[in-house]
Amino acid sequence: MASPHRWKIAAGLGAGVVGLALLRELFGVESRLHQIDVRGFVAASASGLARAAGVSLPVYVLASAMQSEEKTDRGRLAVGRTILNAVRERPGNVPSKLMPSGHLGSQLVNPYASTARPPTARTLSLAQAIADGRVPDFVDHAVQWDSPAAQDRNHALYLEDPARYPKYRLSSAEVAARRRAAGMREVHVPGVPDTRFWARA
Repeated sequence: MASPHRWKIAAGLGAGVVGLALLRELFGVESRLHQIDVRGFVAASASGLARAAGVSLPVYVLASAMQSEEKTDRGRLAVGRTILNAVRERPGNVPSKLMPSGHLGSQLVNPYASTARPPTARTLSLAQAIADGRVPDFVDHAVQWDSPAAQDRNHALYLEDPARYPKYRLSSAEVAARRRAAGMREVHVPGVPDTRFWARA
């Protein structure tokens, strides 16, 4: 017959395994909830998603923007570094810059950048490198970016139905003209040909 001491050890180990499995299940559900709804919000808690990914909230939010805004490692690093420049420009932090609504989501709810897509492990590692200061300012002080091709596609929707797409009333040329008039200068980042970056003139 097993001693009471051994029974306690076995019970403790069993509870630990069950508890770990439960946490993994809960975090797994949380991570799968990084899905955008019809209002443009991600329902899941950003803090919960960060915990599930094993990173800090700022790194998770930064990685979400990088994943949502660009398709290549180089492009994502450029966007991430640009976000860091913008955050350093004024008082604040990455979550407040990217989640003014308090939630991850599209640019309809968080105008500066989309955080609608869940980051991959690779993008999380790139965001961590930026947060750790291991990525120099290779975007030449840029604090904004845009995609001319996407702007012109959206502008075509506006021209067809202005009432439905008022957000897209400006073409890429008009966006660029407004930014230059506001004191911005265009930055070309090598290796990221489809994205325009903007810095203070």
